[in-house]
Amino acid sequence: MSHDPQRTSHLSVDAWGIGPGELEEIRPGRFVHLRRHEGGARADTTVFLCHGAGGNKHQWRHQWQALVAAGYRVVAWDFLGHGQSPQPRQREAYASDALAEDYRQLVSTFGSARNVLVAHSYGARLTLAVLLALHRDGRLGDIDRVALLGTPPASEKLARGPLAWLPTGLLELLRPLLARGFRRRAWHPDADRALVAHEEAVARRNSLHVFKSLLAGAAPIAPQVLPQLDLPVLLLAGDSDGLTPAAIAADLATRLPRAELHVVPRCGHQIMLEQPEETNARLHAFLAAA
Repeated sequence: MSHDPQRTSHLSVDAWGIGPGELEEIRPGRFVHLRRHEGGARADTTVFLCHGAGGNKHQWRHQWQALVAAGYRVVAWDFLGHGQSPQPRQREAYASDALAEDYRQLVSTFGSARNVLVAHSYGARLTLAVLLALHRDGRLGDIDRVALLGTPPASEKLARGPLAWLPTGLLELLRPLLARGFRRRAWHPDADRALVAHEEAVARRNSLHVFKSLLAGAAPIAPQVLPQLDLPVLLLAGDSDGLTPAAIAADLATRLPRAELHVVPRCGHQIMLEQPEETNARLHAFLAAA
């Protein structure tokens, strides 16, 4: 089927990335750019890597390399409006229920005997929505375990402050100021300057219309339903995260029946990028515990 994405960004694949991927129609009219590896000795386990708002699949580059080397099947994608995926103008395209359905279809299409969901920030909250939908359908058992990094509050609206009420044109004018605020809150002061500069250069390609629509369309999750998610969950939080403080993950850990929480030292919000070795070690131990 042909498609007219209206606008597709072009994220170069270089030493900072996970290699080339392909544009896939995951359900009628919904295309995402994804990269997958068929795995080796542990190919019966597929690990899905879900980025956050304003992110892209290449932010998982350290985890991708480690998981592939360990023999797992791995799938990473740019969800709609991000990275190399299409960026339609319709705000409803970025509603959380639409993105969650994309996510479910990815797991259904590319999953294996064991499926592990690994997600960051907005992607972590989207993962919770996917798990609850699977539970309602009696299919939570399709997922073996879950790792959530830098999870935002489940029950709160994500569109707050200027992003909630200023028009996109004005936000574009304020982008340098917004970027400085994000840098101060999202990164540890000792984060590698080259890494921060690279991620900020990639972020400048993001559409603020998409970002604003995504946050506005993020449906809150009632805390009282979270105990229904009876599966192993690894929570990682940065000790210096100014966007999603570790206290949020600590509260979530009390609501999930089988959660384990680790606070990563000297780390902000970009956990998998700032502390890749500890992130990989925690993931490998978590996967090996199955």
